Amino acid sequence: MKILLLDEDNETFRVLQDVAQFSNSQVIQVKSIQEAKEILLSNKDIDGIVAEIRLNGQPTWEIISFMRKDNEIKEIPFIILSYPLSQEEKEFFKHMKVTAILEKPFNPLVVFTEILEHLRKVKGEKYIKERLEEEKVDRSLLKAIIQKIINALKNLFKKK
Repeated sequence: MKILLLDEDNETFRVLQDVAQFSNSQVIQVKSIQEAKEILLSNKDIDGIVAEIRLNGQPTWEIISFMRKDNEIKEIPFIILSYPLSQEEKEFFKHMKVTAILEKPFNPLVVFTEILEHLRKVKGEKYIKERLEEEKVDRSLLKAIIQKIINALKNLFKKK
């Protein structure tokens, strides 16, 4: 599974990437709206987008609008992952038909669950099974990853 992350925060990238490796998934961090558009046009195998509300000063809703115009990518789940939003911002993103709005600090498993649930609804169970390749994970690696996630969550709480 490939997830596009539109967020300048490297800690968010590390947390998502650590969890992604459990299912042989990949998180691709982009730091510009133009780069995100180029990836979406050239890679039709993107399974989800996770975005802050702004990327280098540009609103990420531009990507949602861009996606809705292309039948091949309009069903990709789009998750807003941001610090607390105002009620107006939440209503705006709901109007834009985002898949979910999650607040930082966040549980990375919820991000993946939201993406998978949306994909199951629009593409079916078979698609999900094909995209998620299970790998055997060494227990010591698993323990190290869980510790990284805990540390990342602690750092996110400190930023508030």
